Amino acid sequence: GNYMPLTTEPVAAANTSQTLPEFGRVQDVQRLFGVKRGILYRWIGDGKIKSVLIREPGNIQGVRLIHLASVRDYINSQMQLTTTT
Repeated sequence: GNYMPLTTEPVAAANTSQTLPEFGRVQDVQRLFGVKRGILYRWIGDGKIKSVLIREPGNIQGVRLIHLASVRDYINSQMQLTTTT
């Protein structure tokens, strides 16, 4: 597949702990963490990561923003669980 996202965003350093924005779209999570859309929505539904739906009054659709630090923290928690067993 084509893994070069077409974007005008600046390229982030490999260590994203300092450069990670607070929120991102689903596509950003897929690009940054390699998490598929379905899994991401399951994590949101299960309360494992934080997100917010921004919607203008009267609009049916909005934009879901994912709290990126909560994604990183959840993935880290899974790594710690698997290395201790």
